[in-house]
Amino acid sequence: MANLEGRSVRRSVAWDDGRLRAFEAVYQPHTALAMHEHSAPFFTYVLRGEFVERTGRMDRECARGSVIFHPPCDAHANAVGPRGTMSLNVEISPELWAELAGVSGQVLSGDVEWLAAAVWREFHRDDAAAELGMDEAVALLCASLRSEHQRTASISARRLALSAEYISQHLAPVPRLAEVAQVAGVHPMHLARLFRQRYGYSMGEFVRRRRIAWACGQLASSDEGLAAIALAAGFADQAHFSRTFRRVTGCTPRWYRRHLSDASGVQD
Repeated sequence: MANLEGRSVRRSVAWDDGRLRAFEAVYQPHTALAMHEHSAPFFTYVLRGEFVERTGRMDRECARGSVIFHPPCDAHANAVGPRGTMSLNVEISPELWAELAGVSGQVLSGDVEWLAAAVWREFHRDDAAAELGMDEAVALLCASLRSEHQRTASISARRLALSAEYISQHLAPVPRLAEVAQVAGVHPMHLARLFRQRYGYSMGEFVRRRRIAWACGQLASSDEGLAAIALAAGFADQAHFSRTFRRVTGCTPRWYRRHLSDASGVQD
């Protein structure tokens, strides 16, 4: 482990089956980790707060909801932000990483968060199916990285990325299809078809998922009640919010908040 400046809190290894090694880490505000590297490939899922990861080439902004993949010996230094940070870290077996050959370190966001959240849920389960569940969740997450890496930078892909970014920046009020299509430079019907092909769901569902991601940030960083968060996120009521939250994340808002809070006070 790199030398630390400032006080840090770290949970001991909670999962190690010889193939996958996983733990939650909690760092206090402004903690600094000097330049270091890991021999095993791994990914980090940021559960709360944020940090900047510095490499020899660039700085990576790692906010709540981000998933950061690190190939073996990817040298980096971390600077934790003013709110501290909590993350799930999972070392990946060499066999699984071999399937991702050629993929460099990168920060992903968007729907990849829900695949990472599935890994986090399995991490907290303690039953006979947990090992299989963990293997499967990690494999699906890595498969998504490979698909993203292989995706071509076609005109359609760039226009879809532009439309998704525009919708993400305009969640209240939500833009109409014609407006998004004009920004992307395609016919509305063509955009609707391409969007479903790319994401597997509609633009309306994309908005709901982005609002759930915002709500995850509120659950992680505030004591606001669920009803207030539901209304602020644009849901009709708490019941509607809870149903959508569970469908997207696989857990309830209460479970999500409780498991973030449980790790906050863990000391070495």
